[in-house]
Amino acid sequence: MIIRSQSRDHGRLLVNEDFAALLTDNRITTADALWEIAGTGVKNVVRERGTSRCFLQNQDGSRLECYIKRYLPIPWREKLKNMLTLKPYNFDAIHEWNALHRFLELGMNTMTPMAAARFADGRSCNLTLGITDYVRASELFAGFDPEKDSERRLRLIGRIARLAGRMHAAGIAHQDFYLVHFFVKPDEDDNVYLIDLQRMIFQPKLARRWRIKDLAQLHFSAARYVSETDIRFFWEIYAEQSGINPADRSLQQAATAKAERIRRHDAKRAARR
Repeated sequence: MIIRSQSRDHGRLLVNEDFAALLTDNRITTADALWEIAGTGVKNVVRERGTSRCFLQNQDGSRLECYIKRYLPIPWREKLKNMLTLKPYNFDAIHEWNALHRFLELGMNTMTPMAAARFADGRSCNLTLGITDYVRASELFAGFDPEKDSERRLRLIGRIARLAGRMHAAGIAHQDFYLVHFFVKPDEDDNVYLIDLQRMIFQPKLARRWRIKDLAQLHFSAARYVSETDIRFFWEIYAEQSGINPADRSLQQAATAKAERIRRHDAKRAARR
């Protein structure tokens, strides 16, 4: 899918052409108007970034569910951390806007970008169309019946493996590749949508460290739901899609080891609560 964009408000506001009329009807014609959309907070994990659910009015009187994500300027400590870890990325709303475009261009499912804005003071925000009628992959796996749902379960594992492989083959890493960020649409034959693309890494050829990080996060979050047979099935498809040698087990071993480190760290953090 190719998203065609318009520039408004002296270049401060970017708009998906498919939603240009809707945004105008809702008086969202400037960067300030986009930032000031009223909504209900749904996710505020870090101080510098928060997401709110909001609604726009269609001409027929119905409401369209959307999500506005607002970014505050990145603190110097975060900029320094990124430089020290060789991550010279500005993870703001425009970076996420570009990530959404790239992901959709590659034919993979994610949120639909509607508009984005950047301000001279370092703030930025973006508006995305809400994904409706979905179930998180983590909830699906937790509720699967081992016998009745075995075919559906394997199909879902295969789709996640293909998405991971295609993403890495395209030089993209997610950095938050946990099952909770996979939305599954049962009414679309369990099509998988990957959300929260704000920290995506883009490289001509994806470095091994980013593959390991993504795969370890996925392994950690899926460990309680999958068997060794499931894991082998995943790796066969992932290897084919990502262009790595399926006989080379070093990447899988490195990801498994990192997943164990994540598990231990998570257990220690839980014990301190």
